[in-house]
Amino acid sequence: MAARRFRLVTTAVVAAVGLWAFAGCGVPQVDSSGHSASAPPSTHTPVATLPAPEKTVAAESSLPLVLEQVTEAADSQPAAVARRVAAVGGVKGAGISAAVVSASTGKLLYSAGGQTGLIPASTTKLLTTSAALKLLGPQHRFRTSVVDASFTTKGKRTNQIDLVGGGDPYLTETKAQATIPGQASLQSLAASTAKRLKAEHITTVRLGYDASLFPGPSWNSTWPAGYSTVVTRTSALWVNEGRLYGAEGPRQTEPAESAADDFATLLHQDGIKVTEIKPATAPTGADEVAGIDSLPLSKITEKLLMESDDDAAEVIARQVAVADGKPATIANAVNSIRKSITILGAWAPGTRMYDGSGLSRDGRIPADTLVKVLRLGIDGGQPNLAPVFTGLPVAGVEGSLEYRLGETGATAGRGIVRAKTGTLTGVHSLAGYASTRDGELLIFAFVVNHPKNDYEAVEWLDRVAAAVATCGCKP
Repeated sequence: MAARRFRLVTTAVVAAVGLWAFAGCGVPQVDSSGHSASAPPSTHTPVATLPAPEKTVAAESSLPLVLEQVTEAADSQPAAVARRVAAVGGVKGAGISAAVVSASTGKLLYSAGGQTGLIPASTTKLLTTSAALKLLGPQHRFRTSVVDASFTTKGKRTNQIDLVGGGDPYLTETKAQATIPGQASLQSLAASTAKRLKAEHITTVRLGYDASLFPGPSWNSTWPAGYSTVVTRTSALWVNEGRLYGAEGPRQTEPAESAADDFATLLHQDGIKVTEIKPATAPTGADEVAGIDSLPLSKITEKLLMESDDDAAEVIARQVAVADGKPATIANAVNSIRKSITILGAWAPGTRMYDGSGLSRDGRIPADTLVKVLRLGIDGGQPNLAPVFTGLPVAGVEGSLEYRLGETGATAGRGIVRAKTGTLTGVHSLAGYASTRDGELLIFAFVVNHPKNDYEAVEWLDRVAAAVATCGCKP
């Protein structure tokens, strides 16, 4: 087995006194292709600046910037929020979908094309993780197991064990590669397996590997081939997310087979000889020899969002289909996510999904959907979704936002804004929350497509998020 090196990603975790003290922002995700692939033609009118507030509600395409009728419980004034956003300016040539809501009431305080679906990039992960938490709960764990698949032929027993993938996105090869306490490793599983086999006086086995939990295509047809260096073919069985050298670079082309090779090597180190390795379907009802559980879904969600992890997001999307009682194909995964988010009341018209990570340029999500999904995490009726809300990185501190909001006009949001970012070529988005200067929690989403200058679009997102975060918008 060829030697492999892995770059470990450390995640800084910032504790907050209470949920209402959190503030939010997110960081862009790099175009998976690594190239300047042109974006599809925009169906939205390019704008140099955000339009002036309107007094009446027209069709969806002309949703007013400010909705005047807000209940008394929403202390921030819509007109004041609009002035803060307008003062930042606009993005040349871009289509924009924007929304700001009160966390306490859910009332819409600001909207500019908020119901218009645009390419969302990695903010898609907010829907994927929300659906998973809704169906499975924050304490759910995914089990990787070894089962007894021994058989008798011509009166002779053949000892075989099958390594069965349970769709743990963060299974590592060795214990040393874990970045979070409690993260499962093949090394630990091999040690438990060897101990059990030796207790049965077995020291030689054949090894099968079963990744059948996720059937169907492992590669999304809406992704270009160039994405092969930033996302692994999705599998229910892999180690280190199928990465060879880190988050970007060559990937294992057969991640389940590679995991089985690693497991055989680890068994050998523990005194068990493996004579053959091959794909297998574990026998129904087979006895478990050993097993190991993943991190709880709450921790997986937080790590996934903190790092904007495309590989983990695709695995979790498949787990949504499993939880929904469907074969975990790509199509079933996105349909089950849509079903779950619709039941939660957050799937707004204009929302379309083609994957769980947001790498697809065919997806469309309006700002309306994003703010509704984020608010679910603090709505008393959906406590299971809190990890989506609390798992977002802090601007200027950690994760994908560590180096954001550092430009003039945005620095006041550092340490206050928490959000999920999304970035593809010509696509930039930011969805999160902030506790304002006068103490109100506001949830925001800003999606920008086809700007003339990508860097200026990112700067605008940072500044507009900071403007919301520092809003003193109470009367």
